[in-house]
Amino acid sequence: MTNRWKLLKDVQQVAPNMLEAEITVPKDSIWFTGHFPGEPILPGIALVHSVCEAVEKDAQKKGESVTISELKRVRFTGPVRPGETIHLSLASEDGSMRGLVNFKVAVHGQVICTGQVSVTNT
Repeated sequence: MTNRWKLLKDVQQVAPNMLEAEITVPKDSIWFTGHFPGEPILPGIALVHSVCEAVEKDAQKKGESVTISELKRVRFTGPVRPGETIHLSLASEDGSMRGLVNFKVAVHGQVICTGQVSVTNT
């Protein structure tokens, strides 16, 4: 059975310290339910969830397990509408995708969310 909360299909390592992913948000995504009737906007938690999915999927590809323990400096500056494509970009200081990982989320080339996640091996 497909988990309807997951938006991320795949993540690519584009440099030793950088991951990227693109997600086209389905118009009928469960995330839009009740948020907001007549004016659907993807909740900010869905963006953060996708960032966490990217970190976890990268770790799985490497045969590792990680824990995301903290969010820092998360800012939302624009909406995501049904059917739009979002671009995730994640960067770590040392290339391990551990410690503090900075992220950006963009729609139509405009950054609409930034922040950091704290990642440790489990």
